[in-house]
Amino acid sequence: MAESIAAIVVTYNRLELLQETIESLLHQSRVPDEIIVINNSSTDGTLAWLESQTGISIVTQPNIGGAGGFATGMKHAFDKGYDWIWCMDDDVVPMKDCLEHLISFKSQSLIRAPYRFEADSNALPQDTLEFNFTNPFKSLWKRMFTTNDLHGESILAVGLTFEGPLIHRTVIEKIGLPEARFFIFADDSDFFIRAFMNGFNSIIIFSARMERKIPYVIRKSAPWKAYYELRNIILLDMRYGSFWVKLLRPIYYWYKSIIRAKDSATRKRLLRGFIDGITQKLE
Repeated sequence: MAESIAAIVVTYNRLELLQETIESLLHQSRVPDEIIVINNSSTDGTLAWLESQTGISIVTQPNIGGAGGFATGMKHAFDKGYDWIWCMDDDVVPMKDCLEHLISFKSQSLIRAPYRFEADSNALPQDTLEFNFTNPFKSLWKRMFTTNDLHGESILAVGLTFEGPLIHRTVIEKIGLPEARFFIFADDSDFFIRAFMNGFNSIIIFSARMERKIPYVIRKSAPWKAYYELRNIILLDMRYGSFWVKLLRPIYYWYKSIIRAKDSATRKRLLRGFIDGITQKLE
């Protein structure tokens, strides 16, 4: 008997992109058994459009960020008993055979991610193959995906993004859901680090392809996001870092962020993010 699959799409005010994502899901060579859209209270006509469609389940909630969206979506699919949960944002488009390649790949891995590409550039996936939680004087991202990794059929990774990973319910049974209180940024890293620490290997499968519609080069952070970016990266160090990483690297992050801040309001956000990060305060 074939295992069941639910696709989870988290969306907020990007209707045109969402429509492309949904269209690609409906025309997969292996169509998901259910498509569940988590609408974070979009105000651009998203809900009206979704309600006019057939074959889509809709969950509308307050805007609690991407982290809250994925936590809600994964819980929804898990509670419905699905074997696999396919997670993605509203700005990616899986190729027609993407899910088929993910589910049929000969591997024991319970976390399988597609290879993501940008149609008009040579940008590589922003996936982390190895984190550094031991040396406070080196970057958190010890080894990122490079062109040298484009060989064979797949590669192991520790830090994926919520742009297309297919996750078995066994993983959620063991480690729980994404941390909704992260709101945005690093909620995916935290989830996949927990998975790795509990014995679950994640793989990127090169034959499963997914197009990213918004290039990384234009994904500039809005000033209000500075708080979450600093707080959450410090949270990763405080949760998983060595003694010296916890003691020293958050200070470096804060100093580096303050230097780049362009106004006093942003500096205040960064100070609050630093304090909340080292005290592991999540609200």
